[in-house]
This record gives sequence, structure tokens and C-alpha cells, in this order.
Amino acid sequence: MMDALHAFGLAIGWMDIAGVLVFEALMFFLMRRRRLTEPADIESGKDPIKPKRGSIPILMSRAKLSSAENNCIFWSYLAMLNVWIVVTLVMITGISLHKPELMIIWLIWCGCGLAFDVLFIFWWIYELFTGDAIEALTNIMISLLTMAIEFGFICVIYTIYRDLLTSSDQRKTERAKNMYFLI
Repeated sequence: MMDALHAFGLAIGWMDIAGVLVFEALMFFLMRRRRLTEPADIESGKDPIKPKRGSIPILMSRAKLSSAENNCIFWSYLAMLNVWIVVTLVMITGISLHKPELMIIWLIWCGCGLAFDVLFIFWWIYELFTGDAIEALTNIMISLLTMAIEFGFICVIYTIYRDLLTSSDQRKTERAKNMYFLI
């Protein structure tokens, strides 16, 4: 029997995995599309690295990175997303099997994700003053929304973790009492 809070935790986990898979498919599609359009840009004589006159440089502009650097970023990001799936599956297993220690990995992962979002917010605040203000503000708003959702998920999973921890302690106490009465 599972209560509503545990079911909500499982829903968070499965939606996390579904979101990561959709994001991975989107990344594959965009990289494939980019690979197909790259030779046309080179043949047209346009210089993708040369910035427009009077524009302020952006920190990690894709046009300034080589193809090998873009591929390296793509594959490392893809590896990180697959680790995310594994960590979420461990969290789902922890909820399903009532093993709270398995959920600690997910909580640490999300805590690191929050720290990463804070780092990106500072990065985009810097870009707000040196680069494209609209893009930087959009990225800041997306990061704040992501942080709020992630913080809510952390609170739910931590509550489930505490609930499972106390219920397993109660089961151990009951077993000890039963063993005492058998002696």
C-alpha cells in the first residue's frame, strides 16, 4: 500500500525521466539539423565567427566555438542527462522498496543542481551587462523558475525520505519488541 505522498514522489521521478528523454531527443534533433546546415554556411562565404559590427561579445556563443568544442559540450551534456536518469531511477527504487538511503543520492544531485543554477544566474547577470540583455533576462527567469520547481521537488522527496526513515525505525522497534516477547 502506498500513500499519496509516495505516489507523488514516484510521479516526480517518472516525469523527471520523461522530461530528460524528451530533452535528449530534442538535442539529437537540433544537432542533426545543425550538422546538415553547417556546410551551407561555409559555402555561402559567411564567417560565422566574425561578430556583427558594434555588438558586445556573449560569453559562450556557439558561433565562437569550433565544431569539436560544440560536439564535446553536446556529448558531456548528454552523459550528464543519462546520469540524471540513473539517479532518478535510484530515487524511484528507494521510494518503491522503502529504502530511504537510496533517496540521498537524488537529494545530493538536486542540491548540486541548485548550486549550478545559482552559478548560471551570476553568469547571466554578468552577461546582462556585457551582452544581449533580452537573452540574459530570459535565461535568468528560466533559471529562477527551474530553481523554484527543483526546490519544491527537494522538499517533497525530503519529506518522503524522513517519512520512510521514521517508518523503518518504527518497524525495527516493533521487531525488537516482538523478539523480546518471544524470549
